[in-house]
Amino acid sequence: MPAHCFSFLPWHLDTVLPGEYHKEILRYLYYHQNEDGGWGFHIEGHNSMFCTTFSYICMRVLGEGPDGGRGNTCARGRKWIRDRGGMTSIPSWGKTWLSILGLFDWSGYNPMPLEFWFFPSYLPMHPGRIRFVGPITPLILELRQEFFLQPYNEINWKKVRHLCAKEDLYYHHSLIQDLMWDSLYICLEPLLTHWPFNKLRQKDLEVTMKHIHYEDENSRYITIGCV
Repeated sequence: MPAHCFSFLPWHLDTVLPGEYHKEILRYLYYHQNEDGGWGFHIEGHNSMFCTTFSYICMRVLGEGPDGGRGNTCARGRKWIRDRGGMTSIPSWGKTWLSILGLFDWSGYNPMPLEFWFFPSYLPMHPGRIRFVGPITPLILELRQEFFLQPYNEINWKKVRHLCAKEDLYYHHSLIQDLMWDSLYICLEPLLTHWPFNKLRQKDLEVTMKHIHYEDENSRYITIGCV
């Protein structure tokens, strides 16, 4: 439910979800917050940085203040996040959504070059992603202050690319995997953003958009198969 709410982002939420929906979503979050302040992937799951972060964002988007919510829900959730190093330790899927929202910098995310769309579909690195950042609203600026242990503009994003909270880490990265990510980040991405290789990047963007439009039309714009 928090992810569903978050997908609309603050810019169109009131248009999509009437006020009564806001109340029921908040009620759900109040009652399913764990005793130590976090949220799990489901109501019986252990806390995770991913779920706690987006549950907190959901409440803030729905109008709760930094210390709002029944029983200090927001303050307890924020404390759980900050006690574990802040939002920089969220897993990669969370880093993607937060970067789109403007709460994380894309340079703190390991790249997934669009050129991978040309690889055979059975390879694990096939899906590409487009870097996009939504409008930076006053709420986004407030959340930047609430989530991190240091000022947002002073974070060294390159150093947080491999961070992941222990509650969200199911399998440790191997040295080879980290070397591959670093090679893509340091060598390949800068190369593909400059002429003449940016010509290939443009073609890759066109292929990526075809996949996106196909998914939209195939799901009748519900996009339920995006994961």
